Amino acid sequence: MTAKERQVRETIITFLMSELHLSRQESQNHLAELEEFGLVKIHPSGTFYLKVV
Repeated sequence: MTAKERQVRETIITFLMSELHLSRQESQNHLAELEEFGLVKIHPSGTFYLKVV
């Protein structure tokens, strides 16, 4: 994982914690689930992709 990818992941996790009042672990789990279903992708360059359905 690149530094940019880590930075984007941390930003998303922090956002989820703040806006949804989730714990860090819950936020990480939700992000992993979104990636697993192909709804979110974070490219090594730090680009964040969100699939709109």
